[in-house]
Amino acid sequence: MRPYKDFNISSLLFSATVLSVVQPAPVIAQDDEFLLEEITVTAQRREVNLQDAALAVSVLSGVDFDKSNIGRLDNFNAYVPGLTIAKNDGAGRVVSIRGVGWETAQNLSTQPSVLMYVDGVYMANPLSMGTDLGDLERIEVFRGPQGTEFGQGTTGGAINLVTIRPDPDAVSGNVGVTLGAYDLVRARAALNVPVGDNSAFRVFLQRYAHEGFSQISGGALDGYDLDDADSFTGKFAYLWEPSDNFSAYMTAFVSSSSQHAAAQRNIDEPLGGVRDLSQDFPGIFDLDNNVLSAILEWQLPSGLVLNSISGYQELEKRQSVDGDRLNESLISTDILGFFVTTANWDVLTFWDNDSEAFSQEINLSYGGDSVDWVAGAYYLDHENFNHFLEANGPAPSSDSIAALADPGPVTLPPFQSVLNFVEARTVTREDWAVYAQARFHVGDRTTIVAGGRFQSEDQLDEALQFFSIASSQSLDDDKFTWKLGLDYRLSADHLLYGLISTGWKNGGTNPGALNGAINVPLVFRPAEVTSFELGSKNTLGDGRLRLNVAAFLYDYENLQFMEEDPVPFAGGTGNIPSTDIYGLESEFNWLLTDNWQLDGHLTWLDGEFTDDQFTLDVVDFREALVPGFIGLLTPEGFDVRLALSQSTNLKGNTPPKLVEFAARLALVNTQEVGNGTLTSRIEYVHRGEFQYRVFNNPLVDSVPSYDIFNLSFDYHMSDRNLSVGLGASNLFDEEGVNSRFSNPFGLLTTSEEFIPPQEIFGFFKLDF
Repeated sequence: MRPYKDFNISSLLFSATVLSVVQPAPVIAQDDEFLLEEITVTAQRREVNLQDAALAVSVLSGVDFDKSNIGRLDNFNAYVPGLTIAKNDGAGRVVSIRGVGWETAQNLSTQPSVLMYVDGVYMANPLSMGTDLGDLERIEVFRGPQGTEFGQGTTGGAINLVTIRPDPDAVSGNVGVTLGAYDLVRARAALNVPVGDNSAFRVFLQRYAHEGFSQISGGALDGYDLDDADSFTGKFAYLWEPSDNFSAYMTAFVSSSSQHAAAQRNIDEPLGGVRDLSQDFPGIFDLDNNVLSAILEWQLPSGLVLNSISGYQELEKRQSVDGDRLNESLISTDILGFFVTTANWDVLTFWDNDSEAFSQEINLSYGGDSVDWVAGAYYLDHENFNHFLEANGPAPSSDSIAALADPGPVTLPPFQSVLNFVEARTVTREDWAVYAQARFHVGDRTTIVAGGRFQSEDQLDEALQFFSIASSQSLDDDKFTWKLGLDYRLSADHLLYGLISTGWKNGGTNPGALNGAINVPLVFRPAEVTSFELGSKNTLGDGRLRLNVAAFLYDYENLQFMEEDPVPFAGGTGNIPSTDIYGLESEFNWLLTDNWQLDGHLTWLDGEFTDDQFTLDVVDFREALVPGFIGLLTPEGFDVRLALSQSTNLKGNTPPKLVEFAARLALVNTQEVGNGTLTSRIEYVHRGEFQYRVFNNPLVDSVPSYDIFNLSFDYHMSDRNLSVGLGASNLFDEEGVNSRFSNPFGLLTTSEEFIPPQEIFGFFKLDF
């Protein structure tokens, strides 16, 4: 057990003044002086200056993402304070902010703690996190509970992608191509066309592809790529502004990808190179994500603004996985305890997910000298269907995994293996919420913030498991959450704030517990977070330095995690009663000279589980397996599992995905060269060590730190509106581990996934 760590607030607050993580900021000239340009962020349903938003939020531009070669949120680790994006099964993204994330991605009835929005429209299926980034103006990352800032409340935070809107004033557009290592091709085109005097449309298209960063070596699949990309993204946006009092913004977004599986390397892999894998089942990953949205805004008399935000999403995923992450000849795991000493395997021959969601939000806001407020109502209807077959062998009709691959993962009859598990499950959620938040301005310096949210959820969980065990469970949850804050402006350039906010995430159901569970209940409890935050936002050096600092403490109740049961196949989601999480964050932009700018961040986080929680770790059971004696279906195996469930105490462990130290520094130089401007940029990113699971198992859970450097040169010829450049991401080819995954199912294997390797790329972009 790790002892509770002392929290020295005085030394931490001192350290915060020299720490850093912030968004790069453009530069403007005023009266022959170069100053940092104001950064805009969405707060309380309106756009405000970042330095006036009394909450922890970071903003990065779409341009900076391109320079860092970030095409998806997967590679967004450590770019803003507290943000960790890991994978668990090759498809799901486990996104955490300040250690509040999603430890139950295998349970369809659970929801992430960090949600994604596009222009304020909630993306209901978490697989949307894997969609390609496209026509972006900026990305906003909100840290902490968000019950009155967004329609769908969150406990951990929110990521809001703000896309580029059509411009009714002029025809414009751009075309660009990026080419690089691994046959990288990223081709983009955008066209903005005014229609009459008060409307315009914008079309954006993107093609993104590269060969696999890893491959299977040896066997029938020798040379089979993994971690490749092959996708198409398109967006059509229409803006209509018939008067000064009304606007309508409508978008249609389509994304389609068809590629091989993510590369996940078994920790027992005998091949030396981290990009070479011994696998024998073809993994695929196809994802189609289509989103329609409509945002209507009316400027009413007396300063009132009425907004309507409508969203509709259809998402389909098709996937197959080599679950053991090795080839058949390398595995002889006696998981059942029946003297299975011959070759074994574990594959998901198909894994389908179909999702459909509709959301509607209406809010009314007002901005005045003494008070500004927003009040709204939100509705969500989401149906999520999951269907998969996991097969373990050897099969009775064949002694080789080739029998599964021959008919293909789509046509495989679900009865060809000794042990197979099928789930056909539909979870239907119907949420509604009302919320309100007001800011009361007391004098010229002080503002009091108060808000509340009431959310109600009805959930129906209909499941079929093992081909014959059917269940239907319903659950009704509701909760009131609140926010209370105080802002004090020392001067025009210095803002202090204190904020207490609460967040709530729904509970859910465990169909597996119907099979005779001992420890895992049929229903698990909602998770709740109470956040205490102190912050300071400062503009220094006559507008040349922006420094923002925040310290926080979380009281986290009923953290949801994957809990195994002594009874086989009866596990599900459980709760950890109490968790403390605390940390320090700082962000800055510093215009060193007229030509040099430094942006950066450093974040420190820590925490622990504070109450007793006894539970079974499947990794410990895996290590206890004895062929023909201790197995999943033997009496001795049950005794071992029961003993482990009563002796493994999580108290004192560090919460998962809580990166102790993370940092980012970017140094940018701008020079006038000939008829253009040369921008040179070097970026350093440090993602520190963290525990992947709640168990903190020393065998598998400690994910090591990594350090990467990115480099880019961009020459913009102003007379031709042409930009050309050269860049390198992961310059020194760091073999950093993004995440580890210990599968609680199948053969209980542990695998790890690596960050992308070094990529050298060149690009050009023509604006018109």
